[in-house]
Amino acid sequence: MRSRVARACALLCLAGLVACVGSPEVVGSAGGRHGSSDRSTNRWLAPAKGAGGSEGPALSTATRPYEGLGTWIDIYDTDVWEHPVRAVRSMAAHGIRTIYLQSSNYHRNRPFVHPEGVAAIVDAAHRQRLEVVAWYLPGLRDLALDLHRAVRTIRFETRSGNGFDSFALDIESAEVRRPSLRTARLLRMSAAIRRAAGGEYPLGAIVVSPDRLVRTDPYFWPGFPWRELAETYDVFLPMTYYTYRVEGPRATARYTARSVQVIRRQTSGLRVPIHVVGGISFDATGPETQGFVDTVLERDVIGASYYTFPGITVDQWKALSELR
Repeated sequence: MRSRVARACALLCLAGLVACVGSPEVVGSAGGRHGSSDRSTNRWLAPAKGAGGSEGPALSTATRPYEGLGTWIDIYDTDVWEHPVRAVRSMAAHGIRTIYLQSSNYHRNRPFVHPEGVAAIVDAAHRQRLEVVAWYLPGLRDLALDLHRAVRTIRFETRSGNGFDSFALDIESAEVRRPSLRTARLLRMSAAIRRAAGGEYPLGAIVVSPDRLVRTDPYFWPGFPWRELAETYDVFLPMTYYTYRVEGPRATARYTARSVQVIRRQTSGLRVPIHVVGGISFDATGPETQGFVDTVLERDVIGASYYTFPGITVDQWKALSELR
């Protein structure tokens, strides 16, 4: 009984926080720097035919930060955080269009683990005309904390007035063990993030390996809410980390293709934009990277990237250059 009461209280607190999130007194105007809060929740329902008559993704200004070649920075990439401007210049020289930058995670005690580095990267990226997408890993146990940090990240500005071009939620934590409760909390938080960000602000959903969800580990998150998430987020970013599962360029290509196919099946009838995340760079080979790139170029996806930047080798860059 005590746990039920505590759960009910937590939900009431979250509801109050969600209501506050839309208030200018808490986080500023609901629309943010991207304007209108009006949003069509079924913008992908009308199928559009792509090349060869296949169903292609629906592109808009909301997908722009996710198009083309990207690279990732997590909170453990020490060299990048110690030399942020040099790292951004290197990214630009390699044809990177978007930097995916981790702000924090639910384990940490603050919304930005490297606040000075974050500001330096955002300012340097904008000088180089690169997009920056911030990402955060929630535990979904403390929704008020997770939501607060997501909103803080969306509202972040440097002293020069630069901010993130988009925000993406990293959906992979199993801190909440019961999948149905995990799903309910994820959807509740996602709706609150959308309400806080406004209807026109670009949002991405970084999702655990689709192949894992349906084939190699179906009990990890049964009933994963693909279609519900598509109503809130503008782009899916599947973590297609093939180095955990397969070896060789052909196996890499098949694994990457399956990940895209799973999303297409699970969101049938919706023209969901997909940005494929490959890697892990520290463990991948040049030929495997080429297999990843070849598959990405054959699929109806809007972009691709490698996790993470410091581990990308000369051979990997050579293959990734085809995605520029």
